[in-house]
Amino acid sequence: MEYRTMNRKELAAELDISYATLYRRMKLLDPEFRKQIAGHSLLFENEVKYIHEQISGLKKWESGSK
Repeated sequence: MEYRTMNRKELAAELDISYATLYRRMKLLDPEFRKQIAGHSLLFENEVKYIHEQISGLKKWESGSK
């Protein structure tokens, strides 16, 4: 995945998940990080990379839980 500045809808499309799923998974991220990005319409490259890495880790655990 190419890390670049993007909004949350673009990020959801890049991750091939719905915006609602992205929102739910972002609720599980570090509270300090969520405070930092609250109210930002654009996510910077490093924020996108962090979210992608964290959500990718969540997918591994969720897929085996059903």
